[in-house]
Amino acid sequence: MNVTRAFSFVFDDPDWWQPVLVVGLLQLVPVIGQIAALGCVLFVARAVVSGHDRPLPRLNQFGLVFSEGLKGALIAITYYLPVFLLVCLFVCFAVAVVVATGNDQTAAGILVVTVLCLNVLLLPLSVIIQVLLIVGSGNYVASGTVGSALQIGGVLSLFQRNPAEWLVLWLLSILCNVVAGMGAVGLVIGALFTTAYAALVFGHLLGQAVRQVSSPLLQE
Repeated sequence: MNVTRAFSFVFDDPDWWQPVLVVGLLQLVPVIGQIAALGCVLFVARAVVSGHDRPLPRLNQFGLVFSEGLKGALIAITYYLPVFLLVCLFVCFAVAVVVATGNDQTAAGILVVTVLCLNVLLLPLSVIIQVLLIVGSGNYVASGTVGSALQIGGVLSLFQRNPAEWLVLWLLSILCNVVAGMGAVGLVIGALFTTAYAALVFGHLLGQAVRQVSSPLLQE
């Protein structure tokens, strides 16, 4: 995986500032901004898999970017359902304890233990979901169908072909998140544009991973 290329390819395109500006400004709009950034990840990844030298989206392609973003959001929501259900279960339990316990100290103690147990469960579960979501997104990029991203058997099979590649990509996704927040160090509004840049970078990394790991899928 060529990490240096992923961080530099954006500036090879003379019109690089256009998608960065558009996606950056869209971050000011709740939900829409996140969908646009996610759409950029998938759009760039698909372009890299297809072998485009300049995989950045053009202004007239942002309809497709949003379409990709909506599909990516659907995939992400589906993957994070177990976390949502687990939190709901613990919240219901906590409410039941508060209602059923007359002793405030006992209820407080039980709630503290409940929160600790929830955190212990959520940390490994979240990591597993993050990795599987990246692999599932790669499966979507390779096949072009949302269903392929939600087929756990196929996703696990893709992961098993080269687990190191996907785990490195997961670590790089954390690095991209750090890059996304770096704009806030000097100027808060700068984070809007570093978020757009980080999405493009991760899209390139995802595309590289799909090309390396899922070449049999691409030939089908």
